[in-house]
Amino acid sequence: MIMNAHALVIGVSQYRHIRPLPRVADAEDLADVLRDTNTCGYDPANVTLLQDSEATCATILDQLDHLGQRVSPESTTLVYFSGHGGRPPSDCSDTFLMPTDGEWGSQELLEATAISSRLLGEKLAAIRSERLTLILDCCHAAGLARAKDVNPSAWIPDFDDEALGRLATGRGRVVMAAARADGSAYVMNGARYGLFTEHLIAGLRGAARGADGLVRVLDLYQHVQRNVVARNPAQRPVLKAELEDNYPIALANGDAHPSLTVAAPPSDFAYDMLVVYSPDDRDRAWARSLIRLLEEGGVRVCTEELDAELGQTRVLEIERLVSTSRFTLPVLTPRFSAGRFQELQTTMAYHLGIEDGRARLIPIVREPCDARLDLRMLVYLDMIRNEDVAPGVERLVRTLRKHTTSRSIPH
Repeated sequence: MIMNAHALVIGVSQYRHIRPLPRVADAEDLADVLRDTNTCGYDPANVTLLQDSEATCATILDQLDHLGQRVSPESTTLVYFSGHGGRPPSDCSDTFLMPTDGEWGSQELLEATAISSRLLGEKLAAIRSERLTLILDCCHAAGLARAKDVNPSAWIPDFDDEALGRLATGRGRVVMAAARADGSAYVMNGARYGLFTEHLIAGLRGAARGADGLVRVLDLYQHVQRNVVARNPAQRPVLKAELEDNYPIALANGDAHPSLTVAAPPSDFAYDMLVVYSPDDRDRAWARSLIRLLEEGGVRVCTEELDAELGQTRVLEIERLVSTSRFTLPVLTPRFSAGRFQELQTTMAYHLGIEDGRARLIPIVREPCDARLDLRMLVYLDMIRNEDVAPGVERLVRTLRKHTTSRSIPH
């Protein structure tokens, strides 16, 4: 358990005076993940959840003040808000978060019942933590067809760059927003979470975990940004930061670490290796045994079969898995080239490697076969004989460790 980590989690969907948002479990489940000793490891006593009727303007401001009194410069602090955020169409110079009792009707009424970015910035400035993360999942849209959360004649659902930059002012401050000022944050019809928070929670549960067992703030954002854009290119998360270190924000999967101050290299990828194989039963069975060996070696493995999201466009899901995996491992057999989507995954990884200027594709030869020229040009692993499998797995793990430990954090 992390004794010096604190969080204020706010979720509003049912408003008293303005149009409600789709009911989601964003705030509730995020608070549960933070409190879970098997995932993030925050002390449950240090995680405050305000939902709907509890999330009044006065209560939110009081809890921000209380947070400022509790934390120290060494604390890790997270503030999360899910709900309406935006500004009136008048010449207002500020942007507002809407608590459950927030109203718009006049500038005076908005100032009296909502929380401006200037006021929020003042409250955050009073929080002494040098590792403070503010996460805003605002400007929701229900479904993917159109934004329909508020009446555009009464409200412009955006949080502009100036306001976000104001909130990120101060050493060790990071602000993540679910969408750009000219976009919306989407909720899939019937989904438990908004798209942004869905991947935020997945990242905290371990998908953004680094090799040291910690989830670091920039790795978490990168995981969320890549997956949100892959699912819906119309939504573009935003990051504003003033920091000297990619600081840890949570533990991952219950790894025992005494604090969140351990220096370690960040992780760029949600997964270490994507294993690609023919849908033939023989290839699938062998690939699954390979995956078990890799996972026993501490490797984060994904496959299209197990990790592509159901109901989504297949090509976009393949792109997401390839781009968020450090290496792609095609299992080559005579049956592999018959699978067009398997070929697509290896082609994507090959071209990403060219763009990145580093290895992204490691072919594994399971049976003699005629591979494409681009695959034949690469150094591959020969696992034709069963006795070569275990040494091959060890070599893969060594290769992964070399790439994840050779980088350093700038100071």
